[in-house]
Amino acid sequence: MKNIPYLVCRFGKDTLSNVVKESFGSEFPDVFHKQQIDYIFRYLKGLGGKTIVLEFDYVDKDYLDDFSRFYVRRFGAKGYKCARLHFFSTEFDHAKMEDFILGGGLASGYGTLQDQYLGFFVVKPLPKTFIGKTCLKAYECSDQDAMHKKITRTYSVNLFGIKLSINSVAFQEQDKVVSACAATAIWTALHALSWRSIREIPSCSEITIDAINHIEGSSNSFPSRELSNKQIMRALDVQGLKHHSDSTRGLDEISIFRLVKGYIDSNLPVIFGVVVYGIEKDGKLTRKAGHAITVLGYKDWNGLGFYVHDDRLGPYARSTFEKSAKYSSSPDDRIPDVGLVLQTKNDENQWQPPTEFLVPEIIIAASDKKVRLPLGEIIKTATVMTEALNSAMHQVNKNISPKSNTDINEDYTYSVRLAEIGDIKSDIFSKFGERKNTLHIDPATEEKVLLSLLVQSFARMQWVIDIQKQNSLLATILLDATEINQGDAVTAVVSYDPQDRTVDLLKKVGTIAINGEENSPRFGFLQSFLRHLNKQESNFNDYLRVTYGDLRAPAYLKYHEHTEGIINGNPTMVSFRYSSSESLIEFYERVVGESADNFLIWVISEDGQLIIGRELNKMGHPCLTGFKPARIGGELHRTGEVFFINSRSGRYSRSYRNSMEYLENALERFRCTFWKSRDIVNIQYYK
Repeated sequence: MKNIPYLVCRFGKDTLSNVVKESFGSEFPDVFHKQQIDYIFRYLKGLGGKTIVLEFDYVDKDYLDDFSRFYVRRFGAKGYKCARLHFFSTEFDHAKMEDFILGGGLASGYGTLQDQYLGFFVVKPLPKTFIGKTCLKAYECSDQDAMHKKITRTYSVNLFGIKLSINSVAFQEQDKVVSACAATAIWTALHALSWRSIREIPSCSEITIDAINHIEGSSNSFPSRELSNKQIMRALDVQGLKHHSDSTRGLDEISIFRLVKGYIDSNLPVIFGVVVYGIEKDGKLTRKAGHAITVLGYKDWNGLGFYVHDDRLGPYARSTFEKSAKYSSSPDDRIPDVGLVLQTKNDENQWQPPTEFLVPEIIIAASDKKVRLPLGEIIKTATVMTEALNSAMHQVNKNISPKSNTDINEDYTYSVRLAEIGDIKSDIFSKFGERKNTLHIDPATEEKVLLSLLVQSFARMQWVIDIQKQNSLLATILLDATEINQGDAVTAVVSYDPQDRTVDLLKKVGTIAINGEENSPRFGFLQSFLRHLNKQESNFNDYLRVTYGDLRAPAYLKYHEHTEGIINGNPTMVSFRYSSSESLIEFYERVVGESADNFLIWVISEDGQLIIGRELNKMGHPCLTGFKPARIGGELHRTGEVFFINSRSGRYSRSYRNSMEYLENALERFRCTFWKSRDIVNIQYYK
């Protein structure tokens, strides 16, 4: 144990290596030339690293678990405690660090320590594989117009009482004793699932045990080689997750990129099972071994590529696609056409030639266990839709201008993601708010669309297809992620186009494309999409809702409308399901009789009946319905030989936004019911 709790030094390659040695003595061989140390130094240098704080005697949850499972039996074990290095983008010394501690992270002339925080890495008391949990600030994209994304989550850090945080995803070096590279990749993937508690994420040793147990052919010991794909999936199963696997055999770089992008846009990390080939100086590829890396982001500038956590290198390492034809190889290797190369820089911030060629073999993603529809089917559906739209628009352009050379691939595009319905509804609501400032959207139409979507019940997990054109969002299609492949998955179609032109066009071109092949799997869920659009509001309840409004419960009861909790009935109440043989004058005089009342009250019931009666002893509309939900209601007044209806019902009509539309429909109902008097019934307008 050190006599001091921490050290402060200036950031540099030599100081970084030496503070690692200082953590547990000088037994660490070749720290200065360790590949991961090189990468971390260059990564932090790019972030503007200026100061290192070495925190002694740090207890790391993951290493504590590994220690108790394995290292505690090691005769030369240095104990269960680790050290932790913290990195900052401002220069300060030991005295200023004391000021930060006493000031709770504030120091005169330096601002907050949080603003300068770049992250940390844990140093384990192991002679070689000592890089433990590492969380470094994720780089921001330098090209603002480029399509890119990196998955991050917030890690809370407490440094001597100073509360800090960093947005990252944890990385660590492969232990090689209690875990294999795949276990480290799984550990990183679990950290990338932001909805999982960090404290509940198992250590690499526990992941390894989960992976090797219950699988035929597995040995109940810690492996020194990679886990199989089946073992990776088993480890995810134990964590209560649903694994989704896709073979990359025969896929080109666009197909692989779309698949991975769909997962990353869903905030789901991807485990790549790859075969590693070394690149010799003469350009020949030499097979090394199988490996697993975790994909946490993508980019589309300077070639398509991904950001990966590779335990042999570091966090958020940049990789790009490259053709295998660029290199030579043995005929027996049969290397696929495309692979990935990792891009690294030297100490002078210059990109270095790649030294390895990674060939993806399998993509494994983990999601909520309720998700059953595979991403591949969603991408297939979106691809069919946009290709049909682009083909139609291309043909229109050709008809208008036969010499046009318009690239149809630059027209309609799509993006897909998995999301929870609550987040989707909030997102759609905000998008309508953004769009109404640029499009002439009818407020009533907007309200109908939003209300029908926001109050509707959906499965919690939904696949989302966004259809765009020239970066303008035109439509969103929701698919129930808990459905099965043969199910009717499309649950909602939302159009941001005020004339619904995109949805209408998609319906037409989709119908043409699928004609005669309704059951063909190559169209994905296009048939389900068409069925959803063709659903008409033909059932009676939908008719009543559209015509007379949604059901409304009475807002309240007056004290004289109930007796000891029992609703007082209205003996003058008459219900009309069909037309009446009486004229309205005859009915009115029969119900009113000798009463001094000069009006009646009315309401449309839940099942569509027209209910009319007197407001007897100040008993209002709830006494006509028995305090049951109903639709629009109001008053019926007589002036000589003419009758007027209005929507004056504080308990039923007041909350409708479009009550005039429903009142006009109610007028038609009165005219049909009292057909002998249809010419003497009108609407009474009031402010």
